[in-house]
Amino acid sequence: MQTVISLFLFALAIAYVEYRIKSIQKEGSDDRKGAFDYFATKEELKKSVKKLAEQVFTDRQAVEERLQSIEQKAFFEKPIEKTEQPVQMQKPAPVVDPSVIYFRWPADDGTFADTTKSVAQTEDTYYMFRLDDSRTHAEFSFVTLSDTQLSKANNSSKKYIERACTFTNAKSLQYTCTPGLAHLERGKWVVDQKAKIVYN
Repeated sequence: MQTVISLFLFALAIAYVEYRIKSIQKEGSDDRKGAFDYFATKEELKKSVKKLAEQVFTDRQAVEERLQSIEQKAFFEKPIEKTEQPVQMQKPAPVVDPSVIYFRWPADDGTFADTTKSVAQTEDTYYMFRLDDSRTHAEFSFVTLSDTQLSKANNSSKKYIERACTFTNAKSLQYTCTPGLAHLERGKWVVDQKAKIVYN
């Protein structure tokens, strides 16, 4: 608002100067008086412009200070948004049964090397051994996780099945297994009795 008033006053000063110049032109008969009025008006104009510039500068400073005050107030009054991260619960580690181990498939002689055992069943393991308390004897079963894995074993049954199991009926994707028996001897699990697979 103050800036608008200052501009209005400046416009009035310009209008006054124009008025004075026209007056001087009309009073051309008195050269001394006209010249005096011209220079006096010029000095007045300089003073008015200088005063107006000072007023504009003061007004601008006041506006800038006011804006800065508003920005600071808005910053400190703005509520802090809490970004709560969802708490991710860790899944408990699967309980490992120390009496259960898994093997991929038997060696050519039908044995399982103890060094190749695994504590978890995967798509690459086909036999589960359940050890007794002595950890030297076990029951074992043929086990698969998927139809794809079973199909692979059925298609290469001499490698995956027949070295440690017997089977009845035509191969399919449904079966039951009666456990076989094995014992640990010199780092190898030797099959004492083959597991029996019955395809449904």
